[in-house]
Amino acid sequence: MGTNTVLKLVCFIFMVEIIHQSSARPSIRADNCGYQTCPLEKEGFINVHLVAHTHDDAGWLKTVDQYYYGARNQIQEAGVQYIIDSVVDELKDHPDRRFIYVEMAFFSRWWEEQNDATKNIVRDLVNQGRLEFINGGWCMNDEATAYYVDIIDQMSLGLIALNDTFGECGRPRIAWQIDPFGHSREQANLFAEMGYDGLFFGRLDHEDKKERTSKRTMEMIWKASNSLVNQSSLFTAVNYNLYQPPPGFCFDIYCNDEPIIDDPKSKDYNVEKRVTDFLNYCQQQANAYATDSILLTMGSDFHYQDANVWFKNMDKLIKYANARQTEGSRFNLFYSTPSCYTKALNDHAITWPTKTDDFFPYGSDSHAYWTGYFTSRPASKYMIRQASNLLQSCKQMDATLARQGATNAGDIFTMKDAMGIMQHHDAVTGTEKQHVAEDYALLLHKGVEECRKTQTSYFEKELVRGDTPLPKMSFCQLNISQCEPSETNNQFVINVYNSMSLVVDRYVRVPLPSGINFEVRDTLGNTMPSQMIPIAESIKALPGRVSTATRELVFLARYLPPLGSKSYFVLPVGSGDAETREQDNKFSISNEKVSVEIDDVTGLIKSVTVNGKTTPLKQEFLWYASKSGDNSQAEKRASGAYIFRPEGNDPSAIPSIGVKTTTYLGELVQEIHQVYNPWVSQTIRVYKGQEHVELDWVVGPIPVEDGIGKEIISRISTDIASKATFYTDANGRQTLQRVRDVRESYPYTVTEPTAANYYPVNSHIFLKDSVGNQMTVLVDRPQGGSSLHDGELELMVHRRCLYDDAFGVGEALNETAYGTGLVVRGTHYLILGDGTNSMKLTRSLSHELYKQPQISFIPSTLSFLEWSALYRTEQQSISRTLPNNVNLLTLETLAGGKYLIRLEHIYDVGEDPILSQSVTVSLEGLFPGFTIVSAEETMLGGNQFKKDSNRLIWNAASTGSKADQQMGEERIAAVLLRPMEIRSYILTLVRNS
Repeated sequence: MGTNTVLKLVCFIFMVEIIHQSSARPSIRADNCGYQTCPLEKEGFINVHLVAHTHDDAGWLKTVDQYYYGARNQIQEAGVQYIIDSVVDELKDHPDRRFIYVEMAFFSRWWEEQNDATKNIVRDLVNQGRLEFINGGWCMNDEATAYYVDIIDQMSLGLIALNDTFGECGRPRIAWQIDPFGHSREQANLFAEMGYDGLFFGRLDHEDKKERTSKRTMEMIWKASNSLVNQSSLFTAVNYNLYQPPPGFCFDIYCNDEPIIDDPKSKDYNVEKRVTDFLNYCQQQANAYATDSILLTMGSDFHYQDANVWFKNMDKLIKYANARQTEGSRFNLFYSTPSCYTKALNDHAITWPTKTDDFFPYGSDSHAYWTGYFTSRPASKYMIRQASNLLQSCKQMDATLARQGATNAGDIFTMKDAMGIMQHHDAVTGTEKQHVAEDYALLLHKGVEECRKTQTSYFEKELVRGDTPLPKMSFCQLNISQCEPSETNNQFVINVYNSMSLVVDRYVRVPLPSGINFEVRDTLGNTMPSQMIPIAESIKALPGRVSTATRELVFLARYLPPLGSKSYFVLPVGSGDAETREQDNKFSISNEKVSVEIDDVTGLIKSVTVNGKTTPLKQEFLWYASKSGDNSQAEKRASGAYIFRPEGNDPSAIPSIGVKTTTYLGELVQEIHQVYNPWVSQTIRVYKGQEHVELDWVVGPIPVEDGIGKEIISRISTDIASKATFYTDANGRQTLQRVRDVRESYPYTVTEPTAANYYPVNSHIFLKDSVGNQMTVLVDRPQGGSSLHDGELELMVHRRCLYDDAFGVGEALNETAYGTGLVVRGTHYLILGDGTNSMKLTRSLSHELYKQPQISFIPSTLSFLEWSALYRTEQQSISRTLPNNVNLLTLETLAGGKYLIRLEHIYDVGEDPILSQSVTVSLEGLFPGFTIVSAEETMLGGNQFKKDSNRLIWNAASTGSKADQQMGEERIAAVLLRPMEIRSYILTLVRNS
């Protein structure tokens, strides 16, 4: 056999493997499912698509386990395992019935418990289109507070599980976001990039809904990207009745509506009345939509535990309503699904209205704006964001271990599962009961523990030179400046892992006790510049902190390699106290680029100078009093977990006898420690070489002894003429313009001038003027933010409410920990400059703020020379950096020895004259010692090959945008990325000989 023949055979084998073992495999029954199975509409009739569904929250009033098993039903009658059991039983013997299911966190668990006979029944139902998966993510994620990385991850987790189980027939075609509290443009963009044909949601602002129903524009084409205009367009429909059945027609065992009684001999016979009432409702709904096709949601929260009750009554409704067609009725009822309804609308071939903004904020009535949850449970939100970063690092490490054929002692799925659940619209939002929040924290903790095992396995493989095992590795709670290995050992090694695909410099802070001085050695054993600085008193006093550390060792970890690490050697250099001293009567801090001036009377920032340009400003903490009320009517709505409703629109000053300041000056970092009172403090910090100001705040326990709930904001005021306009990110990616008291899509009545102007902030918020001045604030977790006056930005950092807002959770948002009100520590980055430079810093710094390095510690008594002889002090998993405008979004292992990689362009159109341009990325030789022998581009979810995607084409009203056809095929060595584009590939690697 010749060499060329062998090479061709090898390539053929790898292509066969990628088709049959990767997540994006096709189904052998693909021709029998999908739109081909949809029922046909009747021309000339109002076709009523009845969608049988259940909405199964992945935690809310009960924990995930309690919901699944049906435990603690005194809280809520709900048992998901019984729902799926019952639905399958009712579908298998009735070929005309259909059902949709959404939450893969539940279904995957149920599937693993089934025997082969049941699995075969379910496969048949899926192949026939009678059990259809809609959405298909691990959960139905929130759209305001979920970070885009986590949305993609949780969707991919569910979609890949469906593909591995059912192939193409299990692939969802429709996104089903029926319960999240507002809807994001970036979410729509991601759905389009995943290949969905449509999006359905339930919650729409009350004024927007009034406008749309009157104009019959409840369905539209959402233009979800400035760059990928047509590629990211998505048909979007608003459900008429949220996701509930028509009033009076709830047939679940937990409902009290009348069943269809069709025995004419019964005195309770009600067929004629029930059918007439139902068809009247159908006509009412049809009047609000553009075609003679309508969709009715027949189900609700945890419905169908006894599916027979629902289906039996719907069978009768369909039978008797359709019988009226012989008497001239124009209504045609049948079981359907959102995908079949979408296909029917597509077949109408009409021109649809378009939308380019988003659906925030959501007001369910004139005094209930769902903007409080943008901040609710801020500690949980921070934990989720940190866990997200950790998961990305662990997936990279796991992929490296897999390539090397090494063992990973950690279970990555535990963290994937936990993070998937955390994106649920009652998890990351902070709108769950307290006992559920505690269970969520436990799930995350278990995931973190498994990831730490993965980190240990990774370093044991990558650092060890010979046969000497790596000493035990430890991890610290650096967010509270607590670290047992650095506090109890005089000598230790710090491993700093960089998960970014760029070489970066990162400042590291290590808690240490007083009495001994330390120095830091770099990877070559050279002594590095370092600085000792006191830990702020508010940090030392954090509830739950158990630490002897009184100061932090600060050093700059320079040139951290991409997807790699450096090890730093810390050793004592004598006793004494070499920490940075307090500077008397010093009211400024600076580096070579930035200076911050403090008012010596108020103790607040009075100006910031960046690169020679001074901006007068004031940064302060204030509080809104939470509105109390019994929620009996709109005017009496209370501020709670979901709703932000302040008592008055002007926040109050934080109680204080004067802001006390202490200044510390050093070579690497300069700080001003501010203390407002015992429950509000802040450190203002500038590091050498950086162009931004770091604001490290501590808030809590918020006092409520006066019976008043309080919602705390950080507000920055400048003289920038912003003309009522400001900008916020969408899930950490796109930037949307906001105009105070204005809605782009509908006439807006100002009833809550503060709450209704709040928007979700996941990454950045900024304002600017017409001459190029821009002020930007970056956040380290989701928060609510606004600009309520020109030149001002405010971010809500913490809230403690004493009343429930009556939207279901049944508890006040009154968090406590360690026997007192919750204390929260967080970070804001303040950027000042012109628009172009500010956006460049915003994009780079927001990724650095998210992708903080993973830091681990190893106590050691070895000398540096002894350590470096046994263990590597520097290593990396990819051979080179990627371009500055490209992020390696995903690198993880798949079944069958494949790897999923996603590359992301992090700039949008027009943000930078150079970095906003399209960029070509070479993957050739990216993985040292390995060759990419095959690669297949997939849709964003990793569950469908891009070449197989065939999305429905819609006629949209013109918006003047240019078409953006998908680029042609490229060699894997040259991946072209347009602004804001993410491209995904399944790779096969072979080790170089």
